Amino acid sequence: MKTYALVAEAAEPAPKPDGEQQPGANYNWLIMMALVFGVFYLLVWRPQSKKRKDEEKKRQDMLTSLQKSAHVVTIGGIHGIVASVGEDEVVLKIDEKSDVRIRVSRSAIHQVIGPEEKSAEKKDQ
Repeated sequence: MKTYALVAEAAEPAPKPDGEQQPGANYNWLIMMALVFGVFYLLVWRPQSKKRKDEEKKRQDMLTSLQKSAHVVTIGGIHGIVASVGEDEVVLKIDEKSDVRIRVSRSAIHQVIGPEEKSAEKKDQ
C-alpha cells in the first residue's frame, strides 16, 4: 500500500506559492483576441465599408446626373420617364396616352434604365 501512496503523491503537481505564475500567462488570451479582431477587421469590415462607400458614391452620382426624358425605376418598382427634375423631387410620366404623372422624392429613384434594357422592355410589350 505504501507504493500506491507514493505514486499518488508523485502525480500531484506541487502547489505554487501565492503570487507566482508562469510569465506571460495572463496576456495569452488578450493577444489571441487581438489577433482574431485584426483578422476579422481585415477580412470583413474593411472590404464591406469600402464597397458600401463605392455604392453610395455611384448612387449619388446617378441622382445628381438625373435628366429629363431618362427612363427610371423607383424603389417601389414604378417605371417611368422623367418629366421634370427639381431640387428634392422628380415628376415622372407613367402613361403617355393618358398623361399620368406622379411626383416622387429624388431619393426614391432606384436606377436609371439603360438603352439595352429599354429595347428589351419594348420587345416584351
